[in-house]
Amino acid sequence: MTKKTNLNGLNVSFLKDWNSVWYLSSIEYSKILNEDLLLYRLLRSLKLYKKYNQSIKIFDIIKMRVCRVSNGIIVKMYYSFDFRLRYNQYTAIWISKWVKWKKSNLSELTIKVIHSIGNLFLNKHNVYVSFYKMSFLSLKVDVNFVSKKIASLIENRIKFRSRLIKNIITATKELSCGIFVSCSGRLNGVDIARNDSISYGSIPFQSINKNVTYGYSIANTTKGLQSVKVFINV
Repeated sequence: MTKKTNLNGLNVSFLKDWNSVWYLSSIEYSKILNEDLLLYRLLRSLKLYKKYNQSIKIFDIIKMRVCRVSNGIIVKMYYSFDFRLRYNQYTAIWISKWVKWKKSNLSELTIKVIHSIGNLFLNKHNVYVSFYKMSFLSLKVDVNFVSKKIASLIENRIKFRSRLIKNIITATKELSCGIFVSCSGRLNGVDIARNDSISYGSIPFQSINKNVTYGYSIANTTKGLQSVKVFINV
């Protein structure tokens, strides 16, 4: 048995759930599948980044799920915040600014997503959008969040084997059985592209019955694109 690259497809309906949920005849299958692919590309391309007095750094979409019920489309979006606090701020101020940002801007983001989806399908469907905030512990084990965070650090000229990236990997290892991170490209600004990896714990690539999640992100650096692949054994 060869080494698996993406184990998400093998564990669907066994350890993982579908990202798109709908039941249709075989005649309409290709049409709805193409619509879902366009919808995922649209949601990933939307610029939902907001700033509020330099306290909230990034509003990022981690996971998305689409459900279809008759003529309606239900979109579930799981998001996270990356906070950056000043040295003279306290926890109460931090929480109050988070609540104020949530009340004022989250409704605007929902309207923006609904209008974008409606324009994509020419207002033929009833669109419902719901946002879910992911907890701090679940973000540490989420492969999409870890891969995006490592990719953002590489874009800011942080070396792959630096202490910041190793701290993210060790924090994930404490809540899981193992983690494997692979990065390929012109690492650290070298002239020749190469591959480098960091692993902690056990990652059974050849076992199908293990809950190994896979995440992929791309870091857009001045030296070119660098791919970040993350495997977490939950």
